[in-house]
Amino acid sequence: MVNRSGFGVSLSRLMNHRRMTSAWLSSASGIPETELRSIVAGTSPLASQLDSLAPVLGFHAADLYVIADIPVPEALKPRDRAADSAIADLVQITMALPSEQRAHVHRLVSQQPLETSERPPAQPFIYDQHEGGSGAMLVNLLCGNRNLHSLTAAAKILAVLTEGRVYLAASTVSAIGRGRVPMTPDRVVGFATALGIPAGDLAAITGDELHEPSRPDPLAAEMAELLWNCRHLTSTQVESMHGEAGSMLVAVPDDAPDEDWNRIRHHHGTWWGAPKR
Repeated sequence: MVNRSGFGVSLSRLMNHRRMTSAWLSSASGIPETELRSIVAGTSPLASQLDSLAPVLGFHAADLYVIADIPVPEALKPRDRAADSAIADLVQITMALPSEQRAHVHRLVSQQPLETSERPPAQPFIYDQHEGGSGAMLVNLLCGNRNLHSLTAAAKILAVLTEGRVYLAASTVSAIGRGRVPMTPDRVVGFATALGIPAGDLAAITGDELHEPSRPDPLAAEMAELLWNCRHLTSTQVESMHGEAGSMLVAVPDDAPDEDWNRIRHHHGTWWGAPKR
């Protein structure tokens, strides 16, 4: 179970997995070694300590807050919680496109100005990590920090980025968050893929075992980065990006073999998609 006192256990396991000493981590982060040892021993980390650890460990600061079961600061939260379903669709379309067109979508997303959402922010549902353990932590990372508050959108992202290897119902994602469905090695790898976190690191943090070392998928990693970068967009901006990406799809020839095409949507008897990479 991951909770505030358990962050030290997760950090210790991650350090052991990476063969990282407290002396090195202290030097790299600027946190006195005595403070690091105190955290490992069970002292709840301070926000400033999490902010210092994040870049050294290669984590987003917002993710470390969730792992430590500490509320994510408002400034680090996604901008518009109503954008989630459109984000999942945008990622699915972009993943199917050729590399040059994917790069165009990335540029468009990065160039969007920061805007204020037209909707009042809705308070997201957060799974209780004291009760749900590592499952709650993983669902909070995916739903809360990646702006996928719709469990259907979260399940879709897991399926899309793993190319169907982790196909869960929205109710199963919720049950994982409540600690009622156990994690499996395949599910840990699936969440790691969607979160853009190395599977070995995530397994070390959660205390789960993997069947074998997971081979990273460069395209999935790229899409995990796109998913993260969409956090600063409003729902209106995401819809615009979705429309731009969708306009790059082409009609799939009727006699086209499935192994040569990514099929995204079926409309009026025609499949729309893109040639496979």
